[in-house]
Amino acid sequence: MNNMYKLYQLMSFFVMKFSYKTLNIGDSSKKEELWLFNPSHQFYPIIRVTLNSIEQVIFEKERVDNIVSNVFRNFHISNGRLLDIHITNEEITDNEVYDSISLNSNYYSGIEVNDIYPGIHNVVHEVNDPNAEISEIVHEINSYTKQARIQKKNLKVKLPVVTTVSIVICVIMYLIEILMMQKYGSIDPLVVLGANYKTFTVGLYEFYRLLSSAFLHGNIFHLIMNMYALYNMGRFMETEMGSLKFAIILYMSVIFGSLTSLMFGSNSISIGISGGLYGLMGVFLVIAFKNNRLKEPSTMQVIMLNILINFMGGVDVFAHLGGLLSGVVLYYALFEKKPFIIMYIAMLIVLTIKVYTVEEITPKYAGTDMKVVEIYRDLGMDKRADKLLEKLNKFYIEK
Repeated sequence: MNNMYKLYQLMSFFVMKFSYKTLNIGDSSKKEELWLFNPSHQFYPIIRVTLNSIEQVIFEKERVDNIVSNVFRNFHISNGRLLDIHITNEEITDNEVYDSISLNSNYYSGIEVNDIYPGIHNVVHEVNDPNAEISEIVHEINSYTKQARIQKKNLKVKLPVVTTVSIVICVIMYLIEILMMQKYGSIDPLVVLGANYKTFTVGLYEFYRLLSSAFLHGNIFHLIMNMYALYNMGRFMETEMGSLKFAIILYMSVIFGSLTSLMFGSNSISIGISGGLYGLMGVFLVIAFKNNRLKEPSTMQVIMLNILINFMGGVDVFAHLGGLLSGVVLYYALFEKKPFIIMYIAMLIVLTIKVYTVEEITPKYAGTDMKVVEIYRDLGMDKRADKLLEKLNKFYIEK
């Protein structure tokens, strides 16, 4: 039975598309299996691909467990699982030892990981000349590896663009906040810099505040916590899903969270990128649910931490819930396509209409509003101050 080329087909798939590397486990007698390793992968840092029957796993468990534990220990990996892939036509049951897949040409059984590894269903296929297939794959991988080494040499540090830019903007804005707060107090400068404040966002139709508020933070602890969460989620999620989809989920969840805060909250100052972070968490939870990982300690830790954060003082719970809902629906809209795109757009339109057709904005803070006008004048922005004062006078007369 010459199915070795199918091992190579899967090796090429994981190496070239998901940055896995082959792992030498020092057991030359096991030519019917292949080990792959990517220490930065969120779910499966280690993958075994084998031609053996799924029934043999029970007899191999001790050896496989030792390999996995040694690799995780040597690379200091505390979270992650083994993905066990069998090139067979056998059916995978619910009581398998590991997260298992059985696949072959036009056959797939086991846990569904297509959202993690898009295209995995179609990787294994029959060929007329197995030896030629292996030679071609080896050549492609060698060329890819050589090019990757060149790129790594030319670019030693590659940071996720959206994550990095967002963190830099938040830090810069916080430094500006500190300077302004020393002169103007702790609240009014936040409104000047773009906080989500119902009087201005809704009453004066300053829509940009739905997004600009994400880059402001109330204190250093607030900033550090949010930047730490953004860095930890962004460094792997942006890499896995791409910068465009990551940016859509992060910033649309910020906007959706800002709208839910306006809809259900009072006329208070709302700032922070937490709505976007909860959107990312929504995506994380959907993927964990689809792969039966909700009960794992690492997943439960993320859930419990975010629940506890909602009991801290000054937290905008409505923005968090709106961001979470946005992330869940956007996951399906971006990865499951059309029906959910329509659903998300409809949700956004309905919420926006509800927010911007509110009959009364209470309570009103005339003192804060006038102080903002004064700050603009003090900063030499007289035209902005005059226009704002005109809009405020009209708002107070009409409302």
